[in-house]
Amino acid sequence: MPRVKVTRHPHYPHAQTLYVRVSDLNYGAHLGYDRILTLAHEARVRIFTGWQLTELDLGDGKTGLVAGDASINYLGEGFAGDPLEIGTLALEINPVTFRLAHRFVNHNTQTLVAVAEIGFVAFDYARRTPGRFPESFLAHLSTLAAPQPQ
Repeated sequence: MPRVKVTRHPHYPHAQTLYVRVSDLNYGAHLGYDRILTLAHEARVRIFTGWQLTELDLGDGKTGLVAGDASINYLGEGFAGDPLEIGTLALEINPVTFRLAHRFVNHNTQTLVAVAEIGFVAFDYARRTPGRFPESFLAHLSTLAAPQPQ
């Protein structure tokens, strides 16, 4: 069976640490693959909160985002209490879509646990239709992009 291969990037401009909770464990007593998306969501919300934004209001009072797709490569195990350093990188930024790449590394052992990539679409919550991201949000998002070669 062919696997979806999430690209591992050399640089993730934003990093934060979240801990694996008991509720993040699956029946094998390790971090469940579905919880990778939950941890990515938590990391994203914390980034947006730092910008004084929410997923439902990206700065113009009406535009938010919806996830269009997600891919995960589970590369190692995470256990209750493990500190995961979650690196975040913004890719393919344009006025209507962008992607966030995440790298999950056990901070204690430096073991790569997972990489994930999630695609987002601008959504006008007032009209319930696809929209365009506010310029101010795109400026914030660009701080998560890889440095451009000079």
